[in-house]
Amino acid sequence: MSKRFLSGFLVLLAIQLVAVSQAGAQGTMSFGEEEVEEEASPEKTGPFADLLAEGKKLYEQKKYDEASLMFYKVVSSEDVAAEAYVPEAEYELGKTLLRMELYQGALSYFGRIVDAGESHPYYLPTLRGLVLLTDVIPGDPSLMQRLAPYASYYPQDVPEKYRDQFAYLVGRHLYQQMNNAEALRLLTAVSKRSEHYGKAHYIAAITHVANYEAKPAVQEFKTVLSHLRSKEESTALTPEEQELKELTTFGMARVFYSTGDYGTSLKYYSNIDRSSVRWPQALFESSWAFFQTDDYNKALGNLHSLNSPFFADAYFPEGPILSAVIFFYNCKYERVRYVLEDFDYYYAPLKDDVQAVLTDYQDPTAMFEWLEKLEGGSAEFDPQVYQILDAALDDAQVERKFDLVDTIRKEKEKIGTMPDAWQSSPLGTSLLQESELALSFAVSDAGTVAQQRLQRVVRELEELIMQKEEITFEVARAEQGQIEADIRAGMNVQGNVTDSPEIKISDEQMYWTFDGEYWRDELGAYVFNINSECSR
Repeated sequence: MSKRFLSGFLVLLAIQLVAVSQAGAQGTMSFGEEEVEEEASPEKTGPFADLLAEGKKLYEQKKYDEASLMFYKVVSSEDVAAEAYVPEAEYELGKTLLRMELYQGALSYFGRIVDAGESHPYYLPTLRGLVLLTDVIPGDPSLMQRLAPYASYYPQDVPEKYRDQFAYLVGRHLYQQMNNAEALRLLTAVSKRSEHYGKAHYIAAITHVANYEAKPAVQEFKTVLSHLRSKEESTALTPEEQELKELTTFGMARVFYSTGDYGTSLKYYSNIDRSSVRWPQALFESSWAFFQTDDYNKALGNLHSLNSPFFADAYFPEGPILSAVIFFYNCKYERVRYVLEDFDYYYAPLKDDVQAVLTDYQDPTAMFEWLEKLEGGSAEFDPQVYQILDAALDDAQVERKFDLVDTIRKEKEKIGTMPDAWQSSPLGTSLLQESELALSFAVSDAGTVAQQRLQRVVRELEELIMQKEEITFEVARAEQGQIEADIRAGMNVQGNVTDSPEIKISDEQMYWTFDGEYWRDELGAYVFNINSECSR
């Protein structure tokens, strides 16, 4: 058996970035005349021109609710004479609703303009409003779908003050849509002065990873690390920047692992601070690198650390499989069976438990509502399964989906605080209906993403169970002397076969035999005393 057991170890570089902060968004909203470049048009007269003029006057007076009603009268009119004024009224209504913090409503009217295409006279000015909306509804897929068509206008037609934000957000969206070439064009154009610079180059790096381009991926990761280290010299990194630094370090480690440079990979894994919440993940992944270099003692030592009570909440079902493979390559067949029995006891039943959740909550909305109850503590569930659910749903995309639901709920509440006359108006009624529809879609979307994550957990556990069965089969064959040549080639037949293998200790280390009690400061420093029995 060659190291085909590694088929289960798939390095997934997920974007775990904190969603764009909503703080201060209102302070950035500006639709001044200096930003709207429009061709001069002849002065228009008539009732609809008067409605537009009155709406603009109320807008300038910050009487946004009254202004919105004026613009809506133009937009909703079936009078043929209103057609010439509808494009401007749509744009003005979108602006006004944005000021009123009715973001789904603003997106609806800006969306009409985008859907109309380049022929709409306010197509380019609308780009500004869409960018501003990303500050307050960053996880809305409909918003990003409306913003993405403007990529062909970058950079020449995108206002300079919005270029970096646009390039980062649309570049990230295009990466998620697997339009990697256009994503890289935008992401690498983000200027160094932008707050999005580091995140943009991180996503550029994983875009190269998706293209199986290790060298440019490493270069982009290095750009991020250099940028953050430079900032760190003058000021402390923000929590978001510290998270980005860790993710980038993981990215470097994984890329070098994928290219077979295990020594460099281990160097980057060792750069994850032990105080980090990601340190257990670094211990686990570095175990594979130690395995690949035949340093079985350190690989098992890391896995031993992860078995400590300090990591009781950690979820690493591949751990027992890796341990079993290491013992197999050292012909310690009884230990292989013992480890796989442990896997059967702790992890194999979880597949059925997670599948039961998917079966019980096949409707995405029902799944979302159940997860909300579970998170709020109003639903009881097996702690070990809850641990898996928490691990499976802990990523930036899921977080953005759930945050969007909260944002739309707040918007519905906002509508309920408006004056009664406004709420009962055709505009108020239509916006309430649109927000309810948007909420329904957002809940369903969040539930669907959650289902996809749990389905992935089931598939991964199924694959690990198959690997367990394969290892068990090969153990039986090995004991009967029927080991295939490629399997024999990977075995540690030249290893130490004494009963008491010698552990090399440096001058800065002390050797203590594990007595069954874990100490926090010893985590990550355990070394296993494994001796090969293959030549016996």
